Amino acid sequence: MKLEIRGGGDYKGVFARLAIKTGERLAIFGGRVIHVTKEIGDYGIQIDENFVIDGASVHSGDLYEDTFFINHSCEPSAGIKGQIFLVAMKDIAENEEVTFDYAMCLHETKGAAPYRMECQCGRTSCRKVITDNDWKIQELQKKYDGWFSWYLQEKIDSAKGSATGCNVRAV
Repeated sequence: MKLEIRGGGDYKGVFARLAIKTGERLAIFGGRVIHVTKEIGDYGIQIDENFVIDGASVHSGDLYEDTFFINHSCEPSAGIKGQIFLVAMKDIAENEEVTFDYAMCLHETKGAAPYRMECQCGRTSCRKVITDNDWKIQELQKKYDGWFSWYLQEKIDSAKGSATGCNVRAV
């Protein structure tokens, strides 16, 4: 196992026990799939416009999967592949915290409370406030191209096609 949860009190995170190479699969998000309007706080990862994996372990009731402790950063070391895989976007050094940008998977949903979080990543590029609309930021779309959840990447790619007048479909 190359990852471990560290910290205590108000802060816990997931850290590399060993060096990790770009492209390595780090984690698989797990838990119960529930409607996004039932999700509370930061307890889940959005996998569709209307659904989240809530992070509760299916084996341990109220306990959370280890992936629950992977924190946000505006300069992340990992990205989303597909709907549930977390993959290293760059080489990750031993003892470095593994993070991802919540813009990679959050999307506003009709009927759900808007998401808003004060960012504390401390990076020079910090956005200060993270929302469920950050995926729409052009700069982030370029920066994370290919690292968004499948359903968001599809929305972004579709909008690019519309913006250029192209109507390309995969067959």
